[in-house]
Amino acid sequence: MSFRRRWFPILLAGIFVTIMVGLAQGLGCPEILFPEMAAILCGAWIQPSQAWNVDRPRMLVLMAFASVLGLASNLWLPLPLAVRILIGYAVCATVMNAIGADMTPMLSAAILPMLLGTDSWAYPAAVVSLVIAVCLGQMWLERIGEREPIDYQRLNLPWKEAIPFWGKRLLVFGLIAVPAYLSGLTFLAVPPLIVAYTELTRPDFTLRTRPLRAWATMAGAGAIGALARAAVNSGVAPVVLAAACGFGLLVLLWDRMRAWMPPAGAAVLLALLAPVPNPMLYAVEVAVGSAVWTLAALVIFPGVRPSWWPM
Repeated sequence: MSFRRRWFPILLAGIFVTIMVGLAQGLGCPEILFPEMAAILCGAWIQPSQAWNVDRPRMLVLMAFASVLGLASNLWLPLPLAVRILIGYAVCATVMNAIGADMTPMLSAAILPMLLGTDSWAYPAAVVSLVIAVCLGQMWLERIGEREPIDYQRLNLPWKEAIPFWGKRLLVFGLIAVPAYLSGLTFLAVPPLIVAYTELTRPDFTLRTRPLRAWATMAGAGAIGALARAAVNSGVAPVVLAAACGFGLLVLLWDRMRAWMPPAGAAVLLALLAPVPNPMLYAVEVAVGSAVWTLAALVIFPGVRPSWWPM
């Protein structure tokens, strides 16, 4: 896949991101700026075929459920942040397996509001509205021949296999994420990195054979997001222009790396939303965190590995 072949869906996705950021800014409602939308647009519009094994009704249900879960945990679950995030990850895993789909962006929809302390029902309303818009756009792109029709095949992983597999994912997630949160190094375990880690643990995930490209794409996305945030902080560019330019640079990164990794899109937009006192620190932590998560996925989980991998 290349920019030249997919320029039209890429252009539409860029317009979508710009409008989303503009609405969040114009209405004074930061909940509308949902970073994971850049990832979903990549997997649902830009890539010729669906990036996740999920159909549109299940996509909407899973994303809506996760957004409500994240908000509800803030409002009604008086537990430490790290514990609530572990519970959120486990619940999302259970629901995905029960419904037979692998819509991993729902992990971000659940965990992001926990990290940001979101307490407004505008958040799930925005997530649902944005996902509906993506689904409608996807249907239109299929109709005009810009995308392949969704070929959803229900995942039927037996619980006796799903529980140890997801349990192992959760254990590794906790061992890396909890110390990061407790030490204040939150950006080492931001939702885009968690989604990328979860996808890289899949035995057949293509980028497992190109882990350096996967890491460089995520690290580069963190740097792009940091530059966009620095431009906003310094008054060089308004947030809408920074988001548009950041998305453009992200597309160039995706194209040059030949690694159209959806979570990288969320890493760019998250820098515009999260409380980032030092944009460069965000870039460094995302790069280091990406290396840790990628290495964990390759070392601990069996599956396709690069030809040069020593194990």
